[in-house]
Amino acid sequence: MKKVKILSLLFVAFAAVAFFNSCNKEYALPTVAWEGPVSVIVDFESEDNYDVNLAITFGAEAGLNEIHIFKYSYSGLDDMTTVEMAAPTGYTDLTTFDYTFTDDNDAADFTGGVTKIVYEFVVTDAELQETTKEYTIFVVEAYSVTFVVKDEADNAIADAIVTFNGVANTAGDYVVNYVEVGTYEYSVAKAGYQTVTVTDFVMPENDTTVDVVLVQNIDAEWSAEIPLALYGQTAWASYDGNPVTNYMSNVIGVAFNFTDATTVKIEDTDYAGGSLGCEGWVIVTDLENLTTQASLATAWEAGTEIHEYELPYDQHKAYAPVYFISKMGSTYKLVYYVAGHRDSSTGNVVVFKYKD
Repeated sequence: MKKVKILSLLFVAFAAVAFFNSCNKEYALPTVAWEGPVSVIVDFESEDNYDVNLAITFGAEAGLNEIHIFKYSYSGLDDMTTVEMAAPTGYTDLTTFDYTFTDDNDAADFTGGVTKIVYEFVVTDAELQETTKEYTIFVVEAYSVTFVVKDEADNAIADAIVTFNGVANTAGDYVVNYVEVGTYEYSVAKAGYQTVTVTDFVMPENDTTVDVVLVQNIDAEWSAEIPLALYGQTAWASYDGNPVTNYMSNVIGVAFNFTDATTVKIEDTDYAGGSLGCEGWVIVTDLENLTTQASLATAWEAGTEIHEYELPYDQHKAYAPVYFISKMGSTYKLVYYVAGHRDSSTGNVVVFKYKD
């Protein structure tokens, strides 16, 4: 009987141990899993990797208890902002749960020195065991370039087109964002001006400003003819069958006020106290390099300033070209003497064209 009693006691003890162990089962830690990488690097030329789209499976042998999702935005070395995002529902006590997580970002989410964005997924099971997993968007250090565009007179130009690294901004948009450190090409263009092109612009490790001066071209083609009648003949003079009613032009700064049998004399329209804006002329012969306002200004400053000039003249005859630069305030015009006509019935007429 004693032996049986001992066996009975051993059986009771085994049953108690078995019951105790069944109440204290060691469950595996919960899991968070998705296919694909756990991080990406932002490419600011494409918005494809700004956004997050993860097909996540949450698992918990003991049954799911809570799921939380946090978004951390890091800027500089120490600054971080935290946002708890909307989490899924309907998973309580399930051992597996599939969930598609999405978050739409754009380039603005990476301004202000943001260096990375971290999404943290936190899951706890019924045993209050916790597992976390992170998805990180790393931001390559990038900066902005601001172009300041002016003409030679230091006047702002509001509607030039900046093309940076092959991408053209809209006219007047002079800021290029998200430029990584490196070497780039840019151009600044506006109709009527010489395009500025730089092929070796080095982007520094900071926001930077680039000053650009656009040089204005003069017109490729000569203007329409400007005929002027001798002072006192504007009531009846004509040219090519059309009346010539002006003896001076405030476009080119020329007044026709004298003639004799062989010459005509012109004066600038500010000569002897005039008020139409011409400050004088400089005679030029080499036109090859006179293609911009800057080149006209340089030639005018280097030449001999005159305020009156005698031109060759004979009845119904065109002459070898005579060219001069007329200074009209802050602009310059290249003027071409086309011809001088003298006729008793059509009057005394000189004809000019210009470029500016």
